Amino acid sequence: DTRNKTGSFFFRKEYGELEHPEQSAWAVVWRIVKENWVRMIGLNVLYVLCCLPVVTIPAATAAMHRVLLNWVRDCHQSLWSAFFTEFREHFLAKTGVGLLLLLAPVSLPLYPLMVQSRGGAVAVFVLTAVLYFCVSSYFYPLVVLLDVPVWSNLKNAFAMAVAEWRTTLLMLLTAGVIDALLFLLTAYAAPLFALFLFAFNSLLCCAFFQAPFRKYFETQPDGASKEA
Repeated sequence: DTRNKTGSFFFRKEYGELEHPEQSAWAVVWRIVKENWVRMIGLNVLYVLCCLPVVTIPAATAAMHRVLLNWVRDCHQSLWSAFFTEFREHFLAKTGVGLLLLLAPVSLPLYPLMVQSRGGAVAVFVLTAVLYFCVSSYFYPLVVLLDVPVWSNLKNAFAMAVAEWRTTLLMLLTAGVIDALLFLLTAYAAPLFALFLFAFNSLLCCAFFQAPFRKYFETQPDGASKEA
């Protein structure tokens, strides 16, 4: 069996448990950036190239999260192998769910524009973009780690985004403040996104995601033991 069972959920055995669960999220981010900053640039460029067909954005995002979670959880697999294995796996299901999430901030603001309400369109866009970020910050790591249907991971992501609102807010503020400052203070924001920031933002989410994931999916009930 290639799966570990925790409670009523299966997660991939190759990840095992965290090597250093006591490390803070920021310590994990610093460790990964220090050890893998060159490979992060390569990962970011690969991600951008694989997103160019647009419909491949969900699969490419899941693939990038797999590489980052490998580094976070000390799982030894080459970048190329991890990326394209995850890219191909459950491609249609991930694409369908991911595009539904992605289309919300793109399509819903069109309705206020139809009645010539630019302020309403901006408000709807901001709200749906925040919702997309909050849910996808849990959805893609869950898709990588849990061996359950993609729709189940979407429900889990919504539930975790609400239940772990402090972590959700921290991820939102951290990534949002960094990106906003870059756009406001420098003309080099777009090149930075192309070279590094997509991977860095996802790394932040993967690092902060570990504590809620352990809480719900890796903590055994008293007296319980993992099945082999």
